[in-house]
Amino acid sequence: MRKLLLLIPALLAALYCHAQTDSTAKADEIVRLEQKLCNALPGDSAVWSKYLDPKWHLMDEDGNGSFRKDFLDGFKPFAKQVSGTIKVTKPVLSFHNNIAVINYVADEHETFYGQNLHTTYGTMDTWYKTDTSWMMLSMLSFEIPAWPPAITVELNTLKQYTGTYKLSDENTAVVSIKNDTLFIQKNKRKPEALFAETSNIFFRKSDARGRKFFAKDATGQMLLLERRNGQDVVWKKVD
Repeated sequence: MRKLLLLIPALLAALYCHAQTDSTAKADEIVRLEQKLCNALPGDSAVWSKYLDPKWHLMDEDGNGSFRKDFLDGFKPFAKQVSGTIKVTKPVLSFHNNIAVINYVADEHETFYGQNLHTTYGTMDTWYKTDTSWMMLSMLSFEIPAWPPAITVELNTLKQYTGTYKLSDENTAVVSIKNDTLFIQKNKRKPEALFAETSNIFFRKSDARGRKFFAKDATGQMLLLERRNGQDVVWKKVD
């Protein structure tokens, strides 16, 4: 009995190691498949058709949905002066029976008519295991927001935007200048720097998607418009 009790931990450890090794092998295989698909973009639909389930569906970064046929019909090679690569980075995988879900960052570099471009996409794919291979059931892809380059705006222009803005009686925002940079402070929060994208459009380093617009209404009153995804929250200057 004592020997049996001593063997149990060893057996459990061996089973655990086997499970870990099996999961690692499956994860490596799916990452390799994802990279294979990335390498086949944008012109090799044959590679993609091999791994897409007949009911496969994509939701892309513009909110458009595509089924398998329409997606594959859209494949075409790069123009002569365009080239690029996509690398699968930061993969995170989850398994449940024969289902696998992978989240990763698609790191894209492109040469576009002599100009070098770089962007990243957050991607989530769902796969299932068949007797012979893995098949992808769905894909979700969105472009990860990035900040634009900041420009320098004349001090006299920046001064026009300074002052107190009100959203409601309980919500105020103070816009000020420090070292030729605009700052915004809402209520008693910590001030945040505003970096210029244009002479009247600004962004914060804490929010790659939102923008701050300064503009005058029909009466000449200065407004602060907080824009996100096409929607504006309007603050009115009160001093």
